Amino acid sequence: MNYYPYEEDSLLFSKKSARNVFIVLVVLFLSIYIGSEQLGYFDMALYGYLWATILCFVLLTIRITSWTLRPPTRRLWKQGIKMMFSPKGFMFVLKTLYSNIGEQRFIRRRSIFRWIQHMFISWGVLFSFAITFALVLNWLHFELVEPKTYQAVMFGIPLFRMGVDSILAIAIYHGLNWTGIAVIIGCGMAMYRRVTDEKKIVEQSKEYDFFPLILLIAISITGSLLTVSALWMEGAFYYGIGLAHQITVIVFLLYFPFSKFWHLPLRFLAVVVPMYHALEEQKQCARCGREYATTTQIKDVQLALQNRHLSVPIEQTNLHFSDMCSECRRVSHRLSAFGAKVHLGQAGIVLESNGRNGLQMEKGDKQ
Repeated sequence: MNYYPYEEDSLLFSKKSARNVFIVLVVLFLSIYIGSEQLGYFDMALYGYLWATILCFVLLTIRITSWTLRPPTRRLWKQGIKMMFSPKGFMFVLKTLYSNIGEQRFIRRRSIFRWIQHMFISWGVLFSFAITFALVLNWLHFELVEPKTYQAVMFGIPLFRMGVDSILAIAIYHGLNWTGIAVIIGCGMAMYRRVTDEKKIVEQSKEYDFFPLILLIAISITGSLLTVSALWMEGAFYYGIGLAHQITVIVFLLYFPFSKFWHLPLRFLAVVVPMYHALEEQKQCARCGREYATTTQIKDVQLALQNRHLSVPIEQTNLHFSDMCSECRRVSHRLSAFGAKVHLGQAGIVLESNGRNGLQMEKGDKQ
């Protein structure tokens, strides 16, 4: 199978994007049709949110297509999918999802404060997405079956019944309020850390780091104000608040695929990376013998470099610079630059400079 950079076919990105967008749109519209029971329960109040959501999925599909067409990413993704279909690989993916998405241990190791902040934001946003998409795409609706009893229906399938004033109903009806509170707390903690650690976070910018947080807070506050207006203000300012909330949500959905929020779907897509490194046979460095990567990974790196015409083989041998760990590559370059011999203890050969910023077998030595 060939893994060439898509620049060699200027139309490949367009063709792949068009195909993927078409598939996504068909699935979306089919799910809307089924979920709304042949458009019988189509909520026109969410019409603006619906088209913004569809456009967000289209833009996100284009972004993911672009990401997966990069030669290294494409190779990694194909290898990961192949590993995932094995029982061992599938279990590893489940464990990785729990560790990286559920507990988010990679952040907890850095700082408890950042971990709490990230848990509030990530789970608040994820649950908000789940509720919003289910309602906006008409996958879920509630039917009045008795004077004070509603029935939850998903894709035309009745799920459960609940009383209008029951604890379950209050928890569900105000689900976006609860997630909004979590997002506000998390974003507040994030903004506090960015302001107090401004000198440490040298790469932060207003449009990349602060604007997404402000946008999330605006969505959460305007959404909660709708409930406040309906319950305690007799509907005062409801139309204006609703319009402000709709604008902020639409801006968020259109901004999402090409902003810092992109790392949210990327975190799920990159779940194959730990599996790619853990499930394959480890390779030893040709110089020091230390295990530094997997055999599959090194072969994939060599193939990607070769397809980009950046391959750096060691002349007169069957070895490649990537057959050494990063430390040994640096040491070998420095030794050869000074005319010294490079001994690859693990491979049992001696190298010398080839006079062109590379290495070759020492004259008279045989592999």
